[in-house]
Order: sequence, then structure tokens, then C-alpha cells
Amino acid sequence: MKPKTLYGNAILLISAILLMSGTSVQAHNLDSLENVANNTKLSVRQRLLACEKLGYDLVYSDVNKSLTYARMGLTLSEKINNDSLAGSFYRESGMAHQVKSNYDSAQIYYGKALSHALGKKNEELESFLYLAYGLMYSEMSQYEKSAEYYEKALRLCEKLGLQKRYNTIISNIGITYLKMSNYERAEQYFLKAKDIFLKNPYPAGLAHVYLNMGIMYIEQDKTKEAYDVSVECLKIFQSVGDKSGEALALMNLSRLYSKDKKYDQALDAAGKSLRLAEESGFPYVIKNALSELSQLYYDMGNYRLSEDYAIKETAFIDSAASTEFMLLYQKLIPIYIKQGKPENAINALAKYDSLMKAVNSAQVQNAYSELEIKYETEKKELKISVLEKEKILLEKEKRLTVWFGISGGAVLLLILAFLIIRHRLTRQKVARLEKEKQLIATQAVLDGETAERARLARDLHDGLGGMLSAVKINLSDMKNGVSIESEDVMRFDRVVGLLDESIGELRRVAHNMMPDSLTRYGLRVSLSDFCTNIPGAVFNYYGSDERLEPKLEVMIYRTVHELVNNTLKHAGADEIIVQMIREQDRVSVTVQDNGRGFDPAAPTSGTGLNNIRNRVGSYNGRMDVYSEPGKGTEISVEFKL
Repeated sequence: MKPKTLYGNAILLISAILLMSGTSVQAHNLDSLENVANNTKLSVRQRLLACEKLGYDLVYSDVNKSLTYARMGLTLSEKINNDSLAGSFYRESGMAHQVKSNYDSAQIYYGKALSHALGKKNEELESFLYLAYGLMYSEMSQYEKSAEYYEKALRLCEKLGLQKRYNTIISNIGITYLKMSNYERAEQYFLKAKDIFLKNPYPAGLAHVYLNMGIMYIEQDKTKEAYDVSVECLKIFQSVGDKSGEALALMNLSRLYSKDKKYDQALDAAGKSLRLAEESGFPYVIKNALSELSQLYYDMGNYRLSEDYAIKETAFIDSAASTEFMLLYQKLIPIYIKQGKPENAINALAKYDSLMKAVNSAQVQNAYSELEIKYETEKKELKISVLEKEKILLEKEKRLTVWFGISGGAVLLLILAFLIIRHRLTRQKVARLEKEKQLIATQAVLDGETAERARLARDLHDGLGGMLSAVKINLSDMKNGVSIESEDVMRFDRVVGLLDESIGELRRVAHNMMPDSLTRYGLRVSLSDFCTNIPGAVFNYYGSDERLEPKLEVMIYRTVHELVNNTLKHAGADEIIVQMIREQDRVSVTVQDNGRGFDPAAPTSGTGLNNIRNRVGSYNGRMDVYSEPGKGTEISVEFKL
């Protein structure tokens, strides 16, 4: 049901972030800290320190609260004009977005934190951020970048004498090699980290090294070695009272017992793991304990309980974590098949397919598109009876069940399920075609609007603009040839000045409707020009300078234009940050402000954001709005290329 690497990588991620933070989720009285942070009668300094600790300690147990206190801290810092802790709040915001797998936002906040650290010469924070970057790029499977930042972090930790953090980086490098299935190099780093932790005692760090070595040995089928380090790991976590670590160690032992068919011992270890995970209150650990029980019951052939525990996982997956939901639905498909629930399997498959598209699995999307084209072509030639259709449907369902039982190949599974869906759920086809028709209509409206804006911009600039310029020239000539009283000269000059202002305003309107720089030089230059003319606006650009498809460039320019204008009209902001990231397979634009904010879920009478969302959707894009009253707004738009 689940490849061993999925099991291993899930625990590796938790181990890496726990070791990086050095924080036990049970260690602090969070309630009293929250009371301090929200008590307006206390000094701002006291509240700032509470916000900093809450933002850090909650990031892996309650990520949304962590973001809330990080933002509160930034607001309080601005209130007393003291940015000494701003770097910490930016760091915690980045960590929270990283936990939510929002890597674009994480990079933005880590960048702000790093700029602050470099400006303040805070090398301790700088080293932590390099470690965080290394872990993030490892999660994204960008191993070269991960190694680059780990190396920077190592150099700084060695310089500053940050021994625990240095050891943590060594362990995390081993984790990266383990994710790449380079067991030889992984073991080298784990043994190095083990020796360092033994010479400079840090029991929790040593236990995490043993935990990761256990995963490494499990994946290599080295049962005895895996058992020895897992038992040692469990003893250390018990001795230091780390319940989340103890739960992870028990997961390794449960996996080992299950591989040897010792299901009673495996169930006992997995059950204890879940109880400890729930006591620790760490959502990632609870989710993986539930996942381990689901896997165990699947191995035992108890598919009903396997399904129950898999469903329980959803309560501990962040709503924005598309990849985790995708893996969950992938796991549920064979469970439903084994229980003879084809409808549930098809629904799970549809959700899996939708999420797969959201995380841009290009290979599967291309296969899916090719299948659709092929199927549509063949469908025109098919003329068969109702009985024949039912017979084909039954045969496809049988083939689907057999194939799932043999290999669970994802691409073929998508193809077969697509055929079933196309035969049995024709109404979905009608709905999809209707949606496509609406998108085409929307696109046509947008194309027409773009063409009309371009025409109006040309008419204003070349037609009316030229006429006003001619009027100015004639007036100037008239002045030179006529004797005018001094009082009339002043009035005449005032009229010419108003005419100059009118020409300038006309050119500004024409430029905003369709800037000439957009056609000639592309988005980077035109958005930079636009933001330069907006007080308090800053434009940042990252990535390739390669031009986009012209219609998409116009679409993105208009979107940014309207978002910034909305901010100026409604937000009361004095700072607007526009950021664009251009990569090979996607482009994203973020507009942030420090204005009054709003509740995105509250009903409104305006249609501005909905209109923008519809336009973005017409290009298969996605728009996310993050805002709270009094805490500013962040709107992110992303297009897959």
C-alpha cells in the first residue's frame, strides 16, 4: 500500500525539524504566554518577548497560531519603532509557511529575516536561517541548494561555537543523503554526528541520530542493526521525557515487528506510539502514528480498521498541505479496492488526481491529456448498444481491481479510472464542457477588453494627446506674436500650465491602460515603472528574465494594477510590496500591504476580488488571500506554465 520511502521520509522530516528547533512541544506553559501576549495593560516589551516565544514554540504544533503571534510581534515592533526582534518574527513566519509547504512565502520571509540578520550583524540568527534554508530545500528535493546552505550554516556554527546546532546540521545532512537513498554517505554522517553527541553530551540529539539510523537500516532490510539502534533510541527518549521522540522510536519498532509478521508486538508498539503522540500534542507525530496503524492493519488484512485510521489522519493535515492529502488518497485507493468499494476508490482517485494537478505532476498531467484526446477521437467512432457498454464497464472494473492488487501503478490506474468515470458519470463530462465554455467566454471577454484598452490607449496618446500638444504649440506661437498686458501674461501662462498638466495626466492614464513598456520590455520593466509611481510601493523580481506569452503578461499586469489600486482605495496602507517570481514551470506574483486588513470569509458587496479571481482562473491560475482585520493583507497569484 505504501512504499517504504514514504514511511521513512515522513519520520525523517519530523526528526529534522524537531532537532533543528531543539524544542519539546510539552516544554512551555503556552497558556500563560498567550495571556501575556494579549494583555494590553502590560508593557509592549513584555508582550513582544511573549510573541517571539509563542511564534517559535507553536510553529510545529499549531502553525496558524504561530503565524498570528509572529504578525502581532511585527505590529508591536512597529508601534514602538523597535525592530530588534523583527528578524525573529520574520524567521517564525518563514518556518510556519514552510510547515504548510508554502515554499514561496517561506522564502520571502526567510529573505526578510536574513536581510535583518545581516544588517544587524546577528550571526546567530544568520546561522539558524541557513539551517532552515537547507532543511527547506531538502524537503523540496533541491539537494544542491540544500548542501550549499548547510555548508554556510556549518561555517558560522563553527565560528560561533554553536556545537549543538553544528551537530544538528551534520545529522540533517545525513538525512538528506538518506532521502536520496545514498546509504553509505548517510551512515558516514550519522556516525560522525553520533560521535560528536557522545563527546559533547546532548541526549536528545543522539536519540534523533539513532532514530534516523533505524530508518536507514529498515530501508536496507538490516533488521538486527535497526532493532538495536531503535531500542537504544527509545531508552534515551524515555530518560529525557520526550514523548514525541518516544512515539517516533516506537513507530520504527512497530515497523520492524510488522516486517517479521509479529503483529501482536507491532500493534502494541503502534498503540503506545499513538497514545504518546496524543499526549505530546504534536500534530505531525499524531498523524504519522495514525498512518503507521493504518499501514499495520492493511498488512494484517484488516482493511476496515486500516481505512478508519487513514481517515483519522485528515484531522492532523493542514488544509494547505496538498501533497500530504494526495498521499493519503493514494493510500486509500487500494484499501477501498480490497474492501470491494469501487465507488469510494473512484472518488478517492478523483481527489488524488485533482491534488496531483495542484502540485504540478507534469508527467501524469501529460499522460492524462493524451488519454483524453485519444478517447475523444475513439468515442466518435463507437456505435455500440447499452448491453455492450455495460459489459465493457464491468470488464474495466475487473481489470482495475486486478491491476491495483498487482502493482498499484499510478498512471495506468488514472487511465483505467478515467475510462470508468467517462462511462458511468457522463454528467461530469457535461459539467466540464460547460465550464470550458465559460472559460472560453471569459477568455474572449478578457481578450476583447485587452484589445479595447490598447486601442483607447493609442487613441488617447496619439490622437487626443497630439491635439493637446498642437494646441500648446499654437498658444505659445500666439504669445510670441502678440503684445499682452502683464496681468494677461500670467493668466496665459496659467492656462499653458494647466494644459501641460492635462497632457501629463492623459499620458499617465494611457500608460496605465496599456503601458508601452509592457509590449516592448515585458512585465519586469512595466511593473517596476508602475510601482515607482506609487508612493510607498516596492517591487522585487526573482528568477528568469524570459518573456511570457503576451496575453498572460497583460493579464498579470492588469491583476497587479487592480490589486494595488484596491489597496490604495480601501486598505489605508503606507507600505505595499509587489513581488514576482519567474521560474521555468511557473510564475507567481504576491502583493502585500500593512493596511487595515479584512476577513476574507466575510460577505462583501464589492465584486473586485471575485472578478480578479475569475480572470486568474481563466488562465488556469490560482489566487490565495491571507488577511486579518488590523494585520494587513497578502494576496498571492500563481500560474503554471
